[in-house]
Amino acid sequence: MNKSLFNYALNDKKKESNVFLMAEDNPIDAELFKEMLNAAFDGNYSIVCVNCFEEIIEALENDKYHALILDMELPDRSGPDNVYQLGKQYPTLPIVVLTGNEDLNLAINSLQNGAQDYLSKNSVTPEALARSVHYAKERKHIEQRLKRALEDAAFKNIQLEAQAKHDPLTGIANRSYFNDVSNQIIHRAKRGKLKTALLYFDLNDFKKVNDTYGHLVGDELLKKVSTRLKNVVRESDFLARIGGDEFVIITDTIKDKREVYPLVKRLQDEFDNKIQVGTHVITVSASIGIAFYPEADNLDLLIKQADCAMYEAKGNRSAAACFFSDKMASQYARTQKIELSLSSAVERSEFTANFQPLECVDKPSEIHIEALARWHSSSLGTVPPDEFISIAENTPVINGITQITTQECVELYGLLQKNRESIGKISINVCAQQLANQAFCAQFLEWLEEYSLPKDKICLELTERQFVQNIKACKKQINYLKSQGVSFALDDFGSGFSSITHLLDLPFDILKLDRILISYLDNNNRNQALVAGIVEMAHRLEMLVVAEGVERQEERSKCIDLGCDYLQGFLISKSLPLHETALFYQ
Repeated sequence: MNKSLFNYALNDKKKESNVFLMAEDNPIDAELFKEMLNAAFDGNYSIVCVNCFEEIIEALENDKYHALILDMELPDRSGPDNVYQLGKQYPTLPIVVLTGNEDLNLAINSLQNGAQDYLSKNSVTPEALARSVHYAKERKHIEQRLKRALEDAAFKNIQLEAQAKHDPLTGIANRSYFNDVSNQIIHRAKRGKLKTALLYFDLNDFKKVNDTYGHLVGDELLKKVSTRLKNVVRESDFLARIGGDEFVIITDTIKDKREVYPLVKRLQDEFDNKIQVGTHVITVSASIGIAFYPEADNLDLLIKQADCAMYEAKGNRSAAACFFSDKMASQYARTQKIELSLSSAVERSEFTANFQPLECVDKPSEIHIEALARWHSSSLGTVPPDEFISIAENTPVINGITQITTQECVELYGLLQKNRESIGKISINVCAQQLANQAFCAQFLEWLEEYSLPKDKICLELTERQFVQNIKACKKQINYLKSQGVSFALDDFGSGFSSITHLLDLPFDILKLDRILISYLDNNNRNQALVAGIVEMAHRLEMLVVAEGVERQEERSKCIDLGCDYLQGFLISKSLPLHETALFYQ
């Protein structure tokens, strides 16, 4: 240690319990206090004296001391902050402040900042100094014990709280915790006029597992099932075991009941996989009942309805999930059938395309067409686009549908060319998942090359609802395809997801106004004002405007008056099969 001229150690640490560090920059005071300590401890002590704050830190880093006698006024640093910093850095070190400053507030501040005692140099005696050092050590010892006790108590409280909220076997939430969280979710749903779904399910024939393999295997099976379930639910959903082999999941607030479909599907997929417990490979299935708030306006009723639906599912093993609403049950069953049929529909050539002509206001003879995918299933019959498109968008099948639609466009383009028609744009609908995928965009350009379809005749349409989650990736691919000559249209603008900033972010060529703005436009002054403003804005952004859903002559006239460039709807033409479209233009 680098000591000053009067830093010294005394008595060779005769008593390890009395090893002191003194910080005092006045040599005379240091000698005085040394003599007091010598008298107080009868020479049975050791002391190291330093004369600045920096040397306190150095000394404490190199040796262990049972107390620090601290002068508040040191040449390099002074004040109660010295006590605070030392106490923070060395929490087990007792500190006695010994200073000539008689300020009572300074004494209070020193104690508040962590000192165990405070003495005045003007009135200190050997007995007082010895008593102060002794009490400081005892107080610090009690303080440390109390701190440990509080920490232990806090930790035990956390453990008790966790035990009170969680199932001891599986570690997931228990019924009590589930009830608390569920009521909070229902309250939020009520306040936001939203919905929530409750899924109630148990393991089919679980009693047979216990009877065949024993309860220990049954318990391990429940643990493994719980682990799988935790991987299935989203962070915003809440999973609990409410007893035996019964589990519940309550979703976060949702806008549409169909938002629960993916969760149900994930649960079913998870139970399709066998589970190994020790040397046993066990097949596990579950019956799932689903109910919704606000149809059930409180938690008790929600659980009862979901429980009722679960037993309905048990009675019909061909349907592992059952909705409390018969209508929802049939909708969900149809969605599953559509999803199962989609994968082979492309191979069976069940998809075709219809084409809906648009009217070009300035050039009536110029052809503009939107290609629309159509599906006639061998097992389901004709499936409307609003049923299968949203499902196909989340599967690889969507690329096959787009390719078939593009091939149909090629055939129509050839027929129109043969008749020497003036062709403007042929629009093809794509989804955001496709446009965010660089491989798809490259594949699409390859199709255009392979089919000899001019890129500058193609316009890709997508809705704003689709790309809001993938806007960065979409923007990159849109810019790339535009550089190759492909145009872009933003469909359904004004249908609830519209954001003007998206028009600035993405380089669209065409803005398509949703039919909700066009329906009875001639009788709605507010809609007229809105459409006029959108048209003006779009034109200033160098975009053309299509009015969708034009069904009356009055709507057509008003759209033209307000500056729309194209008109689309049943008044112009319904969607037509390929050859009827060619005849329409002849």
